Amino acid sequence: MVMNRQQIGRQAVPLGLKTVGCLLSLAVAMPAHAQPPMTLLTGEPTVAQLKEDGARYLQMGFHTLAINAYRSAIELEEKTLVLPSERDPDVPFNLGLIYARQGKLAEARAAFQRSVEVDPSGFKARYQLALVDLKLGNLVAAKEQLTLLAHAASNHPETHSHIQALLATLESVPLPGQQGKNPARPPAVESEAAKLLLEPQKTETAALPTATEKKGPEEEKPLSLLQRLRQQERD
Repeated sequence: MVMNRQQIGRQAVPLGLKTVGCLLSLAVAMPAHAQPPMTLLTGEPTVAQLKEDGARYLQMGFHTLAINAYRSAIELEEKTLVLPSERDPDVPFNLGLIYARQGKLAEARAAFQRSVEVDPSGFKARYQLALVDLKLGNLVAAKEQLTLLAHAASNHPETHSHIQALLATLESVPLPGQQGKNPARPPAVESEAAKLLLEPQKTETAALPTATEKKGPEEEKPLSLLQRLRQQERD
């Protein structure tokens, strides 16, 4: 039997609707960690959807896809001219954590720096930025951030003690404008520290992981500044 175009069109419409309905029903029935990215269901992505996609990919162990989702969210904010104060600081922060775990410290630093610029009051982003600067050997920059964090955490003994231990390893590093001086408090530290939002529970769990690779005695390399500190804490 030959079908004309009108008959084909009438049959195609319900078929298309039925396909969409099946996809939506599957998405609802699947557990949260196994659901497909929201951008596949809605077509046009938003920053919130890309952030959700990145978190889901990360939970499933797809780090490259998570990085792409977070980077797409950042690019979308720039493309749509979102004001810096209205951007999501968690997007570059999460991206920075992935890069740090992969050992891509330069990329991690850029991501954490962006998070700090979006939300200068973010304690966890400044803490991660300081750790990356320590790893990269940017000791002056690390000391600047840690000094701010130490004053912000003055009412939280455990976090304050941890940051002071990091600062103790940088005692000989002068802050900008303090060469040859030893002031009790760097200028403007207290006012800047008062703006930080302390999140000690996230600070403790977000530290950069140490390398798991084991080497023989003949292959051992000198420990970095951060590694020596962690070894002292374990001892």
